[in-house]
Amino acid sequence: MLVPLSWLKEYVDIDVEAKELEEKLFSCGFEVEESYEVGKDISGVVVGLVEECEPIPETHLHVCKVNVGGAEPLQICCGADNVHAGGKYPVALEGAQVYATAKDHVTIEGTMKIKKGKLRGYESCGMLCSGTELGLNEDLYPGAWLQRIAGTAGGC
Repeated sequence: MLVPLSWLKEYVDIDVEAKELEEKLFSCGFEVEESYEVGKDISGVVVGLVEECEPIPETHLHVCKVNVGGAEPLQICCGADNVHAGGKYPVALEGAQVYATAKDHVTIEGTMKIKKGKLRGYESCGMLCSGTELGLNEDLYPGAWLQRIAGTAGGC
């Protein structure tokens, strides 16, 4: 059973770090198979509102105008088929770090930094992120694999 520490803290007064809690649970007869910090390798991700989303002709890509709270919306090229205007999605900004995925969009192959890029002649200034690129999976977030807001691996 997966149990987030934040969930346990809602029911039990816990005033120790995760490692010490793991040791105490083990000493009481509970087996802790694995512990990990979700999102420890992720930085520079905010929620963005897609204000415009237009297909790029003869490709599977879209060019989006995304409001992330700055003076101007960012232009981001995205390869996901479920992105749409009016949607709110995780956005990795320039310099952000997210998980890099294999072509299956499920297997994590390390991390990547987001930088300025061009796709099919369109500038891309960030990346709309999938659950996998944020370290979420079916165990932690049912439906994460459906959330294929897989942006491009470049981005401003």
